Amino acid sequence: MKEIRVAIIGTGVISHQHMERYGKIHNAKVVAACDIDKKKLETWGEKYQIKDLYTDYRQLLKRDDIDAVDVCLHNNLHVPMSLEVLRAGKHCYCEKPMAGSYADAKHLYEEARKTGKELSIHLDFLFRPQSRIARKMVENGELGQVYHARSVGLRRCMRPGLDVPPPAFSRDFLTKRWAGHGALYDMGVYHISQLLYILGTPKLERVTGHTYQKVPYLGKPAAEGGMEVEELGIGLATYENGLTLDVIESWAIHMDELGPAFLVGDKGGLKLTEDDMVWGKPAPGLKFLTTKDLANVDINLKAAENGMSEVFRDPDARFLADDQACWIAYLSGELKERYDTAWLALQTMLVSEGIFLSGELKREVTADEIESLSQSTAVVEQETEWGTFHYQG
Repeated sequence: MKEIRVAIIGTGVISHQHMERYGKIHNAKVVAACDIDKKKLETWGEKYQIKDLYTDYRQLLKRDDIDAVDVCLHNNLHVPMSLEVLRAGKHCYCEKPMAGSYADAKHLYEEARKTGKELSIHLDFLFRPQSRIARKMVENGELGQVYHARSVGLRRCMRPGLDVPPPAFSRDFLTKRWAGHGALYDMGVYHISQLLYILGTPKLERVTGHTYQKVPYLGKPAAEGGMEVEELGIGLATYENGLTLDVIESWAIHMDELGPAFLVGDKGGLKLTEDDMVWGKPAPGLKFLTTKDLANVDINLKAAENGMSEVFRDPDARFLADDQACWIAYLSGELKERYDTAWLALQTMLVSEGIFLSGELKREVTADEIESLSQSTAVVEQETEWGTFHYQG
């Protein structure tokens, strides 16, 4: 089996999760890493026994023995660095969100197609069994005509860099320069993309929405703690054929529950739950709600349990439980088809950007307006101890 040699750029918090997953992929080998923080980089290298360490990404990208690069940087560096990776002739796996703005994400998507290299975005929730089962049920018409869906994310008081302070999370998460936005980019991207995947990625028509920063920090406005991004995002998106998707995503809110994500059709509905049990532990589940003979019928589809047994029925299913495993399997030829996570991430960015623009303009915005009004927020110049990096546009 072909070995895929991977390099990681950015050795912060999320890189450790990526390394844990690469450790479980039999033909993935992380051979190098890069970070402008030399001390953090060396500590990371010692932990994972990686000797080839760089503080200048350009030196790493010159190597011809690296197949793919994993970008684990701040949101507004995703596109500049991913462009550098693709143009260096290497496949690119990038953390979510795809970019800091829809304009940047579209630029990256188009550039990836030009280079012919594979671009994958970390959209973890697509790889849950509940997502695959729900998508098949929608495709098979078991819900009838699906007309509404809800994307939900609740953190009662977990603003990274504020309520969860450094060193667990950097205060860069709170800034417009590095993060761009808050809750909708941090966790909202998972929830929105999951619903769009299940729905078959419908065509967006218009969006209305608003964002908030209202919950105090230590009795004072959160802005005084350095917070520049939203803690709560609310939106309503209308798609082709009248399908609607409402979004609520929270980092901080005085509420203990917001209800589950769901989608409903004229024949039945699906509720995405977190209360399945596998080996005594909670896992993402799925419930089908319908009527039969004028009686309400609720069916627990046991998504997590059936997802485990799926591996034994379908040889390719083992690659569908983890997006990094899926990406590596596709690059090595073990998997012939994969999710186009870059396209799905781009459509997720379109919804998010619509919510931000609608809030700024105080009116509904069309998909065409979102595309035309979106502006780049990418960081294309970065000062470091090792000099100034000028990223390609």
